[in-house]
Amino acid sequence: MQQIDLDNHHLNFQLELQYARARQRQRRRNVILIVFAIMSIFYVFIQPNQYANKQNQIPYSQNNSTNDAINITETNSTLLEIQKHFEILEKILINQFQGKWTDSQQSENNLAEAIFYKTSYQNRFQIQLSLKLIEGQFLEDYYNQFSFFLNSSQLVLPLEDNNFVFENVRGSYKRSSVFENDEQSTEIYANLTMILKENNVENESEPVYNLELNVHYTLYSETFSFNSNLNMINIDNKAIIYSTIVSVLSVIQFISCLKLMKDFINENRMASQFSLFIFVFLMIFDGYLGIVHFFLAVQSEYFLTPAFLELVLFFFLELKLAKHIWQERFINLQDNQNLRRELYRFHLKFYLLAIIVVLLLYYLIYYNIFLVAMNLYLLPQIIHIAYKGQYVEFDKIFVFGLLSTRLFIPIYYRGCPYNILHAQVSYLTVTMIILLFAAQVVLYYYQCKIGPRFFIPKWLRPKSHEYFVEQPIDGECAICITQLTDMPTESQLDNKFIAKIISQNQNKLMETPCGHHFHSICLTKWMNVKLNCPTCRSILPPLI
Repeated sequence: MQQIDLDNHHLNFQLELQYARARQRQRRRNVILIVFAIMSIFYVFIQPNQYANKQNQIPYSQNNSTNDAINITETNSTLLEIQKHFEILEKILINQFQGKWTDSQQSENNLAEAIFYKTSYQNRFQIQLSLKLIEGQFLEDYYNQFSFFLNSSQLVLPLEDNNFVFENVRGSYKRSSVFENDEQSTEIYANLTMILKENNVENESEPVYNLELNVHYTLYSETFSFNSNLNMINIDNKAIIYSTIVSVLSVIQFISCLKLMKDFINENRMASQFSLFIFVFLMIFDGYLGIVHFFLAVQSEYFLTPAFLELVLFFFLELKLAKHIWQERFINLQDNQNLRRELYRFHLKFYLLAIIVVLLLYYLIYYNIFLVAMNLYLLPQIIHIAYKGQYVEFDKIFVFGLLSTRLFIPIYYRGCPYNILHAQVSYLTVTMIILLFAAQVVLYYYQCKIGPRFFIPKWLRPKSHEYFVEQPIDGECAICITQLTDMPTESQLDNKFIAKIISQNQNKLMETPCGHHFHSICLTKWMNVKLNCPTCRSILPPLI
């Protein structure tokens, strides 16, 4: 008796310890969420705009340490004109320009991107022009990356309004590709002509500029040139539209996760019918997207909303869904040591998969083939159902609420010419993503309607156990607790697939490999939920 009390006390202690660890993990997640919320508030309301105060900036014609600041005639009128020209350039700092470019070989329909920064070189302020010329229409073949450093000593007189001519501009050139290793940057010198025109656009509080750029540069003793016509892109307007769409889709995913979790708890849906890999992958992918959107919030605070929603999905919903599926798999483990061993393996696989997925996303996201492969969301579910051999119903919430809403981001980055990450348009990739996802949905639908292994040839299917027996057997069905001779009616069936199987085997009982007997209706409904013997809990082979 004393030994039983000690065992009960030890069991209660272990349960209390598990609850304490669970509460500790919940507190950690709450702390992370609070820290993220505080940082979001900081970026929105507190972070100063480093380009807002123009009064305290040092003029480009001045030098902090020497007296020979410029190499042109230092008259007051000339200094004022130079200062006026660079004040015009200051208006377009950090603004993005996008358009088309052509070179001396008249290559057209290639995307060009430019952005202006304010930098310092040898205690002297200057403007850096970063220019990217993209070659290729459907695939990101090559980038020509230029950086030019503009200062007042390079301006050519006489100065004209909104017309900038720079000579002997120091810069760098690098040609890179997603298929090859990047080349080292090469120092170049170029002559630049920029014509800046202000466009009158309705409903715009700030002016919108058009930039015509002509560049002549020398590389390896050869002279090259290209022209580009660029339009200013308002990053805030793009961020508002993008963040609104992503936030709405995240809310739909949020509601879908809540619905699935509710069904898991109420056992309307069995967690074992879903692939654990899908939810783990979605959890890692949402966490990665949340971090990416959080860093994009440095450019525009509107990205904080989708970042917050995606991290909430990661920490509070998809993590619990994955936990439910894992617990359903190992619910029959009675030994705590084996349970802890399986939990350790799950965490190890999760962290290894997270590292691999993040590295692949970081290094291979610009590969179109990898982007297409990333959207094969339903493939693990199709493989899972075929492996288990269980009949499942077509889950619209899972397919259209949780998975199809994730197609927007890759379609946006490959289908929108002026997206926020400057990714090259590839309509072929967008078409492949849509068609492959539609093919997965069709295959999953017919898998639910016809059978989980309908697309597998019979000679490749695993050998199935013959469950149905005809001879009358005395005893009691352990599922419905009635005599085996009392056959239940088919009106009790809710699943039409079960009804189809039973109608083909009327007045028959089912015998498991472990030798236990049940009503065919009862055991078939049981096996649609879990593949374990109701009497001895041994693993059962699929029905088909």
